[in-house]
Amino acid sequence: MTLIISIVNAEAVIPLRSQVLRPGLPEAAARYDGDEERTTWHFAAYFPNGEQVGVVSYFLEPYESLPAGCAYRLRGMATAPSYQRRYGIGRQLVRESLEFLEKRGADLVWCYARLSAVGFYEKLGFHHWAPAGVVEIPPAGPHEVWYKYLDRGRR
Repeated sequence: MTLIISIVNAEAVIPLRSQVLRPGLPEAAARYDGDEERTTWHFAAYFPNGEQVGVVSYFLEPYESLPAGCAYRLRGMATAPSYQRRYGIGRQLVRESLEFLEKRGADLVWCYARLSAVGFYEKLGFHHWAPAGVVEIPPAGPHEVWYKYLDRGRR
C-alpha cells in the first residue's frame, strides 16, 4: 500500500492521538508538553487520497540510563483504528521518521511502550530496557521502556 509520510505541525497529529490514545477524554489530553518546541518533530502517514492514517512525534529528550549524544523520545504513535495491524502503516511511519532523525544526528530513540505494543517495537529493532521495570503512565496504564540506537555501531 502506498503511503505518503510528511512532516507536520502539532495540530495535525492531535485528532488521531486523541482518538486512539486518549479515547473518551477531551482532546486537550492528547496535547503534550513540548509539542510546540522547535526541536520536536511530528510525522503523519497519509493515503494518496489525503486520508491521515498514522501519526508519531519525537521529542528531544535524553533517557539518563541510556548514553547518547542526541536522544529523542518517541511519543504519540497512533494508527487509525480501522487500519491497525494492517498494511504496515505504523512500521513504515516509524522507519521513515527514524531515518529522518538519524540523518539529522540523532543516535538514540526511546519510548514508553504500552504493553500491548511491545511486539511492534521489537519487530522494528527496539530493545527492552528491563531495569526500568513496568512504569504506570496515567491515564494510559502500564508501559515498558524500549530503545533503539540509530548509529549502526551501537546496540
